[in-house]
Amino acid sequence: MYENSIVQQKLIVQPVFISLVHINAFMGPCRYGIGEELTYDYEKRQAQKTFSVFKNDCDTYLDRKYVEVLEPKFLEWHEDFAVSEEVLQEVLKDNYRADVYLISGTRLLAYVSTVLAKKTKKPLLFVPLSNALYSRTGGYDASAHLTALHQGYETFNALDYDDLNRYFRILRTRKAIAKMKILYGLRNNVLSFGCVSSFINLQDVTDRFGTEIVNYSAREILTVMDELTDEENAEAQAVADELIKEANGVHLPAETIINDVKYWRAVRKVMKAYDCNAFTQPCFEMCATMELNRRHLTFCLTHCLNKDDGIPSACASDINSIICYAIIMSIARKAPYMGNTMVRLQDKTHRSCRILHDMCSKKMKGFDEPNLPIDYVAFTKGNWGTTMRYDWSLDCGEDITLINISADMKKLLIIKAKITGCDDFLTQECKEALVFEVSDNRDLHKKIVDYGHHCCVVYGDYTQDFKAFAKLMGMNVDYVE
Repeated sequence: MYENSIVQQKLIVQPVFISLVHINAFMGPCRYGIGEELTYDYEKRQAQKTFSVFKNDCDTYLDRKYVEVLEPKFLEWHEDFAVSEEVLQEVLKDNYRADVYLISGTRLLAYVSTVLAKKTKKPLLFVPLSNALYSRTGGYDASAHLTALHQGYETFNALDYDDLNRYFRILRTRKAIAKMKILYGLRNNVLSFGCVSSFINLQDVTDRFGTEIVNYSAREILTVMDELTDEENAEAQAVADELIKEANGVHLPAETIINDVKYWRAVRKVMKAYDCNAFTQPCFEMCATMELNRRHLTFCLTHCLNKDDGIPSACASDINSIICYAIIMSIARKAPYMGNTMVRLQDKTHRSCRILHDMCSKKMKGFDEPNLPIDYVAFTKGNWGTTMRYDWSLDCGEDITLINISADMKKLLIIKAKITGCDDFLTQECKEALVFEVSDNRDLHKKIVDYGHHCCVVYGDYTQDFKAFAKLMGMNVDYVE
């Protein structure tokens, strides 16, 4: 995994347990119990027991693949309903680290929650304890107050820990994309002639997602490649040798693979120099320089190796696909696939579709899963230009989810589909094609025109997470199934 990968990014969670502990013994409409139950010591012991349940829940149910959990804080207040600055400062001691606050407690936690939100300006999340029978009314109360202020406060009320972990995934995804820095290779026009649906204005991308974009000469990367040190060339050769050794099959002269790997090594060198963790550059425009023909290389392998290391990396200067990749990688922890999406006209059942690009990779079923069996095929009929290929027919019947973003960054297309096969995956040129079906491909045809032809694919059904992410980002959703 790349050291600066967005997949490594975690949401930092500060759990806070709020408990109203009465100092004085009395009964009334806000006070339950009798005898010893009305004493401070008894009430504090009961609160500490519940706090222990909360801490155990945090240890047991919070998904550490997505979050880092700080030491839970116990916030005690009393029947004078004052929350002192001293108490707040202790609870917020690690506020400089925390991304969000996870709130639990005993009775009457809403008011203190609103105080925390106003102090920190950070999202609050509420979840019932694992032994609870009902949802948290305190979360409803605090959320309604903060929402009505119309000042941008964010609250999330989960019904259980699965629900909570979904909120964590989407909040972590927003954080990861905001911290993403794209190395954007240019030859001439900023908007590639090969994909005009990618964006309207790069500033729209930064405004919506916070992503930084670094412009860099794509031709200069070739110069960096020519100037690799002996050690860097040796590293590239070792990677090429390993690819050949682990391959399911090699269908091009093995000695040409090093050309593509050296280019990948040059890209990584530039990425590191500019502290970038995503990459794209134009295909058609660089092809027209005839440098690729002279050097016998293409960019396909670079993108696939990057993806398998947790780096969003897309062809055709497609910033849109970089963002989609980042969404998929962060939520699903899998390497995505991307390609030209189309409806099969000869299918009279109106279900079949096809997506095509030489962009499969080894980690499409998960960064923590075994590598998929990959063949290497030449892009060109001249038997050079290394591409990864996978036999999608091995996965017929499996669910996939496709996404795409509109060029103005305002809408998200989500497609729930099922794999039905593939074209001949060993065919040269940009011919790797996954065949899938939806309930009505005419619906896909009508909706995709607002998004463009490049869709990004992930194994599994992630429709609910993607819808939740779109809502978080203020994006409208078009849905196809």
